[in-house]
Amino acid sequence: MALPVARSEDEAQLYLDLHPCERCQAADTDWQTALSQDDGAPVRRYHGVCRRCQAAREFIFRLPERPTLPGDDDLVFLGGPEPSQLFDAGEWRLISDAGIREGGAPPDTGSVTERRHAFALGVAALAEVLKFIPDDGDEVPDSAFWTPHGRAAYEQKPARFTREYLERWLDDFQDEFEARFRD
Repeated sequence: MALPVARSEDEAQLYLDLHPCERCQAADTDWQTALSQDDGAPVRRYHGVCRRCQAAREFIFRLPERPTLPGDDDLVFLGGPEPSQLFDAGEWRLISDAGIREGGAPPDTGSVTERRHAFALGVAALAEVLKFIPDDGDEVPDSAFWTPHGRAAYEQKPARFTREYLERWLDDFQDEFEARFRD
């Protein structure tokens, strides 16, 4: 089985954060990283020990053929123009919803830095959903939902995966981010 591509450090770290230990379901692992090769292709290996049950954990991701660099002001950089191989479109939508909700919490809920990062992640994740829509398409194709969680998100509200809906909400949330956190 081919290793999935992690398009950026942020995308890989998000994947690690959202995939807890298989033995105890804890997410608390101090990850170490190392560059290596797999069949001549560059890979990044993440390895560590679960703090709760001491199980060894490891994930290996291919690196993109042509890495893209974040812009000067990117709080969250998930990858270039190609769609993710780590998360399906429905999972990105769930990540977006959680980030927007956490980032939009009242000011007495967490620090401004934490809320700003959560909201930025929510906006970036919403933009990730759009990457699954073909240039000539109006909606995310069925093939872009390959996990049970992602498929369930789609089946619950399919209209949330149309280009028109996603672009409108992305614009609104980008404006809200500017209003909340760029003062």
